[in-house]
Amino acid sequence: MRVLFSSLFLLFTGFLNAQTFEIPAEGFPFYDVLEWKGQGAILLNRDPSFNQKQVYLTLVANDGKSSWNENFSPGGKEFFYISEDAGRYVYFLEHLELKSGKISFHQLNIAGNIKSNSVSFSAALKKIGDFPADELTLLDIVTSEKALIYLFSHTDNASKKKSTIAITMTHNNFLVYATLVAQNVTSSNKVEDQVSWYMAGETGESIVYAARTHAGKDAGWLVKQFTPKGVLQSEFTIKANKMVFLEHARVGFGTRGSALLKRVEPMEKGTLVVNNGTYYVGGVEMSGSTANLVTYILKDNEWVKSASSPVSGYNTKKGLEVGYYPMLEGIGWYVKSTTAEGHFHSYTNATGIVSGSVSQQTNNPSRLLTAEFTGKFVASLATRWLVFAASQLPSKGAVSFEYVEK
Repeated sequence: MRVLFSSLFLLFTGFLNAQTFEIPAEGFPFYDVLEWKGQGAILLNRDPSFNQKQVYLTLVANDGKSSWNENFSPGGKEFFYISEDAGRYVYFLEHLELKSGKISFHQLNIAGNIKSNSVSFSAALKKIGDFPADELTLLDIVTSEKALIYLFSHTDNASKKKSTIAITMTHNNFLVYATLVAQNVTSSNKVEDQVSWYMAGETGESIVYAARTHAGKDAGWLVKQFTPKGVLQSEFTIKANKMVFLEHARVGFGTRGSALLKRVEPMEKGTLVVNNGTYYVGGVEMSGSTANLVTYILKDNEWVKSASSPVSGYNTKKGLEVGYYPMLEGIGWYVKSTTAEGHFHSYTNATGIVSGSVSQQTNNPSRLLTAEFTGKFVASLATRWLVFAASQLPSKGAVSFEYVEK
């Protein structure tokens, strides 16, 4: 009886810790899966012959079944997925670059409703100066709490000025605002002109832009905070103090436009990331012959080490690329020297997680949160993991998911 009871207990425990379920087949084959971080997994199915344009979406989350089904009709075979952790909206863009000064998109909200639209940036650009849309260089596309953000640069060879421009489109009503984030002189040797601006994160509803400076005692970051409507709230500098990072190229990572564009920015020593008003900086340091990815947190104007993880395969001859993806639990990092790997540095744990091989354009940010479930798609839910073997795709029939307790 004791043996039988033990066997039943193990079976019951296994059922509690892992539960497999199926999502039934749809009209067309499932061909891809995307993570909406904080919401779950989105299965995509469509007509493989493309005679019908619709892409059908199925959200899989906590219920052991589909939470909702929706569809949209892209203009072509390709579209681009943009999302952020815990965002209330995600976007499927028809194209990355502006076309005749416009963007075209399909916006999906957390209720499973889609709105399709085309919005012009031209009028907003004219309000801040002479910046023809066809002369802009696209740097990034990011969703924030209140807006979809496009970041551009513009170089005027006649005046030798390089302008960094942000265009924000509010989620709820698609209103567009243009902001001149910074203007630098391309021929200048001044510290403040030798910079590359990027979106470092958010604090409350404010959008934070940063740029790395390198010269001597002034080494650190220039920081500017704007409202979603482009109103400057504050600007200040943060010094790098005594941190000694290896030079790295800052690259796009995750479900952002810079990753899809494969943007590579000038070499810098440390990348500043902002989450909920707290400032972090990450980069690679050497400890003897070992390379470590290290994250610091700014406390009382001093940088304090908060997390670290070893970098495998670092080679001085191969260079170094680092990308970041802020999440609720911590910062996801992309590190590439001889190989590309994902790291996760929690806000509350000094020991980082090395999750293994990862793509720069990953659609599965939760993959960074765990080294388990190697080779599988994994979405982090409140109390358990949603695990999916992407090797099932494409599939004309049902596909299987698994819940695993954390």
